[in-house]
Order: sequence, then structure tokens, then C-alpha cells
Amino acid sequence: MARRLETYRRKRDFEVTPEPPPEAPAPRDEGPPGFMVHKHHARRLHYDLRLEMGGALASWAVPKGPSYDPAEKRLAVQTEDHPLAYGRFEGRIPDGEYGAGDSLIWDRGTYDTVPPGQAERQREKGHLALEMHGEKLRGRWHLVRTRRSGDGEQWLLFKAKDEVADPAFDVVRERPESVASGRRVTRGPVAARTLRARHPLPMDLLLRVWPPMLATSARPEEVSGDRVLEVKYDGFRALAGLSGGQVSLQSRNGLDLAPRFPAVAGALGRLVVGEAVVDGEIVAFDRAGVSRFQLLQGSGGRLRYVLFDLLWHEGEDLRGRPLEERQELLASLLADAPETLALAEPVAGTVAESLDRARREGLEGIVAKRRASRYQGGRGRDWLKVKVAGAQEVAVVGFTPITTGEKAIGALLVAVREGRGYRYAGKVGTGYTQAARRELFRRLAPDRVDAPAVADPPRLREARWVRPRLVAQVAFTEWTADGRLRHPSFHGLRDDKRPEDCGRER
Repeated sequence: MARRLETYRRKRDFEVTPEPPPEAPAPRDEGPPGFMVHKHHARRLHYDLRLEMGGALASWAVPKGPSYDPAEKRLAVQTEDHPLAYGRFEGRIPDGEYGAGDSLIWDRGTYDTVPPGQAERQREKGHLALEMHGEKLRGRWHLVRTRRSGDGEQWLLFKAKDEVADPAFDVVRERPESVASGRRVTRGPVAARTLRARHPLPMDLLLRVWPPMLATSARPEEVSGDRVLEVKYDGFRALAGLSGGQVSLQSRNGLDLAPRFPAVAGALGRLVVGEAVVDGEIVAFDRAGVSRFQLLQGSGGRLRYVLFDLLWHEGEDLRGRPLEERQELLASLLADAPETLALAEPVAGTVAESLDRARREGLEGIVAKRRASRYQGGRGRDWLKVKVAGAQEVAVVGFTPITTGEKAIGALLVAVREGRGYRYAGKVGTGYTQAARRELFRRLAPDRVDAPAVADPPRLREARWVRPRLVAQVAFTEWTADGRLRHPSFHGLRDDKRPEDCGRER
């Protein structure tokens, strides 16, 4: 067996590729031998037919894929045998490695020869008569050797004339998806000439797809239609332009985030791509794996850039393509990414089940995205956010000084945007370090004004009103009947948001 797999081993570096080494275990059930077909996007997209025989997977590369038309005889080039564990492999072979590109499990099932148990003998003779029981390939098929050559034996794969033959059925076109993951879209290796080519500045790419798409707050009962559910993260929304090895990392309001998060910018710069624009959230995870905004204010937590969309790729504007296609290409782009970059976590189940999970795990909530939706800048209802934890961005409209006489705040006076003005939302007195109280006083003191910027200010003798310029994030338990925050706690300032964006979250 080791000799049969020697060519397979020699062509691969198992310190780099995620493909299984020859000695990888491959437990199997009793029964007929298995087969599978990889949809492999290497230098060209092709299909790899693999038949279990003699303790390995005999393999043929079929450039055009199988056809249900008995008159269509498709070229099949025999390649090296693969280990049985390869039957479970789906992923991306890294750029620069043998066979680099995406490889999906396009079909799988069991087979036998006609007559049964003759696979190795028929292979040696050059004619395999197969009875296949796959999810896509069914019925009788033939593999016939036409000639031997130095580059591999050439065979023909074609459908037998049986009850499931159908010349009108193009199985490759009508069934493009992986039977393991459902993925449909594949990405080939990145050519060296693509990396060497002249590219626009990364900021120019961002401007081509600006503005970002925003989610609308919703109640659970308002989430309708077929939706993809994702974890809602608590961090800084950020779009990144990657071009020719350069990176631009911008907040939704155009703030340059690269100096603040150099580890994220550095990880993006290591992606093997000519041009791309990605969308996501910069977060810090606590020990339980929950994103906490307040951890971004210091050095605690595991910093990650969690990505959920791909807007531009290698000269193509992807915003008009369906959500699932953009996300599949994004998954391919991140297949070999540094650990600082991560994919947004999907949430299985119904909206109610997902919200129950969010409550149990301390998550902020979920985002429900309409399937097949396009990426459209601005706020709409294709993306809906449903919160289970009380989190609110508020405009700072004043403060009260600390009672010790120190130049520090005792509490922030905050408001939310209503129409063209602001409505007072309460007094936030907890959640500060002493250093934060002093820093807030220093930043707010120059903004003092005589009259409050809110329509319904409270009567507070100690209040110091300021021009709305800063945005704070607070946690709270609920909204009171008169529109105030109950038990609010300060989590940090948001320099990526504007006061006029602080609408009331439901």
C-alpha cells in the first residue's frame, strides 16, 4: 500500500496542505466499496472521480465532468492513487502547492462492478463496468482505457444506456453544489501574474463599493422570509481594501483603523490575493468566546477581525451577486488566513432557537440576512439585527462632575437621536475606571454649552451640558416607560460612530 501511495506523498508537503497524509486513518462501514467525485478548481476547473479499490482511491481527472448522455464520451486521465481518507477531504489546497485551489465533494456514494467484485481486475484490463449509487451519479457507467502515455493513462467515461440515462440532463450545470457543505462557488489558485500586476490603491477600491450595508433593528416576530442567521458581534464595524499587498482599514464613518489595530492590518496584508474588499467587525473575545466591546478599550481579550462579506475580488464588483456566493468566495479567501482573521459564525435553527442560544451564551443577539440578497449600501431590511442583550449607542450631551472636587466626571448625561434632534435617555453613573472619569472630563470640558441639546432636559443642578460630539456604548436592562435607560453601565467611547447615528435600539 505504501508503494501505491508513494507518488501521492512525493507531490505534497503535509506541513502546508490540509490534504490527509497516506497514513491518515479512514474507518469505513461494512458494505460495497465507496466512490466520490471532487469538484476541483486548480489551474482549470475539473472533476476528480475516485473509486475505492485495493485499500486506496483510484483516481481519474475528468475535465468536463460526467454526462448522463450515453453519446457523450468524456476524457478521463488517470492520476495517482489517493488514500481512503481523501474521500472526506473538502477545502482549499494552498497557493503554491500541487493542485492548488478549492476542492469540493461534488458527489459520493457506493459502487460495484458488473459482475461484482471485479474492480482491480477490470482496471488492469482497461474496462470498468460500474453500477453507481451516488447522490448525483446513479445507474450503469463505463470507464474505458484508450491509450497509455507518460502523463497518465487516458480513459473515456460515459453513461450506459439504462433507465436513468438522460441526454437532456446536464448534471454538472444543474447540480453544482457540494453534497457535504452545499458550497457551489469555487476559486482557483492565484496566478503570480495577478500578484505582480498593477493595482489601484486600496482606498480607491473601498470608494468603488462605498457605502457599507447596514442592518435594521427588528423584533423577532418581524424576521420573515428565508434568512441566513449569524452571530451579532460587539465591536468596531470595519471594511478593508486589499490591493497589491497594501491594506486600507476603515470604519463605516471613514476613520482609519489600521494604526489602532496593526495586528489586523498585518494579517490582511498576508492574504494571497491581488485585489479584494472585505466587510466585517473587529472584536475582542473573552475567555468564553463572547465578543465584548469594553475589551477593545484595553489590551484584554483575543483580538479578531470577524468577516462576513466579500464585496470586490480580483477586479470584479461582487455586490450584485447573491449573498451565498459572496460568502463562499470569502470562505475560500480565508482558507489559509492567519488566526487574527475569522469567518462570522452561522447560527443553526429558527430565529427563536437562535435567540435562546444567544441568551444562554451571553451573546448580544443575531443578524438575519435574506438569502440570495445583493449588497446594497445604506440601511435596509435585507439585513435585520435582533438583540437579546441591552446594548445602546448614545450621544453624550452632558455630564455631572465627581463629588470629590477632582477634575473627573461622576456620570454622563446621554441621549438618542429622534427625528432631527435628541431625546434625553438618562444618566450613566457606573462602569468607569478612575482614569476613564478623568479622561472623559478632559475631553468634554471644552465642549460646554449654556443650553442642553436635548428637547426634554431633566432639572439637574449639577448638570454640565455639552455639544453632542462623543458617542458612548452602554449596557442596560430595559427601556423605561418614559424612554430612559434602566441601570445603564458605561462600556467605552465609540469613535467610529457619529452622535446623529444613535437611534434607539429595540
